[in-house]
Amino acid sequence: MEIKGQCSCGHLHYQLTKEPMFIHACHCSLCKQQTGSAFIAHAFIESTHFKLISGSLRSVFGASGSGNPHEVDRCIDCGTAIISYYQGQRDWGVVKVGTLDCPNKFPPGVHLHVKQKVSWINIPDDVLAFDEGYDLQAVWPKESYARLEKFF
Repeated sequence: MEIKGQCSCGHLHYQLTKEPMFIHACHCSLCKQQTGSAFIAHAFIESTHFKLISGSLRSVFGASGSGNPHEVDRCIDCGTAIISYYQGQRDWGVVKVGTLDCPNKFPPGVHLHVKQKVSWINIPDDVLAFDEGYDLQAVWPKESYARLEKFF
């Protein structure tokens, strides 16, 4: 499995060597502010399956809705956010789906913080949506959750 992505200036290229564990779309105010968009789609992946091909990343620390540490690795040249790490660890992260070369292949399985979503975004009826957060173990496929669970 090889899924490729890049930053907006094209200097940084990366690949995922395994399918992401899960994709979710977050509509919280922090994600909107940090991306300058209406929401963000995150692809959960083990760090061992994230490979930098070219370019360099720099880490920027910022706020998170949970109050836990949030570290975003960005292209050193253009500042595009590529992958975030939460809870002070770097064993797994969330790749920004919009930086993938084929983002259409990775639709979110759930939307969260929809109480804060902009009114002009419509979530399909067949996609789970939660006013705030959600229980990962209850929502994610068992195999995907087992991949994440090994880090806790």
